[in-house]
Amino acid sequence: MENLELGQANCYNFSYKSHSSKNLIITFTPSKGFFLYNNDLNAHKIFVSLNQPNYYIFNPGNASKRLAEYIKTLNVENIIIIGSSKAGFASLLWGELIYRILADSHKIFVLSFSPQTLLYPFNERLYFPSYNTLMNLINSNEGTKRCAESYGDINKVLAETELKGMIVYPNLNPCDKTEAERVTAKNIKLIGLDYPLHGSFLPFMKQVKEPIKLQEMVKKIYLNAKNDLDITATIPESEEKLLELLSAINVPTIEELCQAIFFNMNSKDELDNFHNVKKLGFI
Repeated sequence: MENLELGQANCYNFSYKSHSSKNLIITFTPSKGFFLYNNDLNAHKIFVSLNQPNYYIFNPGNASKRLAEYIKTLNVENIIIIGSSKAGFASLLWGELIYRILADSHKIFVLSFSPQTLLYPFNERLYFPSYNTLMNLINSNEGTKRCAESYGDINKVLAETELKGMIVYPNLNPCDKTEAERVTAKNIKLIGLDYPLHGSFLPFMKQVKEPIKLQEMVKKIYLNAKNDLDITATIPESEEKLLELLSAINVPTIEELCQAIFFNMNSKDELDNFHNVKKLGFI
């Protein structure tokens, strides 16, 4: 993994992990560490994380421009931009800003899980402790306030976009459902799950398919919750309940979903060619 110095404010960290394919996945991290670092996604990876609780709204225009310029140096054609919760907001925001720069040269898709979509003005639905921290930062820092005024409502950012993407959210969570369903961008598909928890990304983890690994993952979630108030506010009181909820839902793994999206980016040519070859008897 290579740390990237993109000349940005020290509130952001950028790292890069190379791959042999022409696919790139950019992940935004909702808490600590690098989101999807250990997942085999058959793609180059760029990881973006935070040093400050600003929900990725501080100077995203310049930051995404620097990131897009770096992407131009990579031999990639297809890009998926992924995030969950506050990082789900980031995947939509930065995804659109990167799309404005790279749309003529790259295929771009955003994949957002349970995003907050209205950060400013104050959104009383958002019960996360980190959101209160963000509002305090906005009210005390003029630069962050200006950014919040420009980028705090994702509907305004996406108003005229042609960007394609998907928002996955839990139908049984009133806050997440309202936040997702207020997005009106014409090419952003809404996928509601019969699931109650804010962590709508969790069912897509490959560990869910294996009982022992699922138990290990859940145990780690509750351990991490001791140092993350947002996690504490969004999980059931017991590990057993989370295990029950995750075991009951059937969705693809994140690896399967990403590969399907990458294939779909080029599906018409590839699928037509497949059918033509099959007709000739070679398959």
